[in-house]
Amino acid sequence: MMNSIDREFVISVKGLSVGKHNYSFRIEKPFFEEFDNSQIINASMVANVSLNREVSWIGLESEIEGEVVVECDRCLEELSLPVKTKASLIVKYEKRDNGFESDEVLILDPSESELNIKQFLYDYICLSLPLQRVHPKGKCNPEMIRILDKSLNADKPEELNTPLGSLKDLINN
Repeated sequence: MMNSIDREFVISVKGLSVGKHNYSFRIEKPFFEEFDNSQIINASMVANVSLNREVSWIGLESEIEGEVVVECDRCLEELSLPVKTKASLIVKYEKRDNGFESDEVLILDPSESELNIKQFLYDYICLSLPLQRVHPKGKCNPEMIRILDKSLNADKPEELNTPLGSLKDLINN
């Protein structure tokens, strides 16, 4: 059973006329709360989707633009990142027994009347984010940076209390 958030991202394709159709979707915090372990804390985005309906397939072209809030990898504070990406998807009407499906091609049974693009949008938003998500130099939480510096620059005598430190001591003697 779909909740109200899922219904917002469903396009009724049954009876949709051949040709181009345009849709606009707001993507905000509740969208990402539906996905387990989503790294996105908050968002304010718009996805403009152009659907080209043909007899046996559908082409989707989307432009997603806005901002997401994630956790900074360095200081763990909230970090706003701009998002601007394009995504494409081909939806083919076929019986699913041939087993062919990829990231760019989705197989839809001819009896299905709706297309849920929520997962498609989520995947492309996540793929558009940088691998390393950190504040610009000097913008991280100064208290966290102080703690990190202290742990990275620990005094050498503490190292002797570890098994590796003891081995180094034996080698030096």
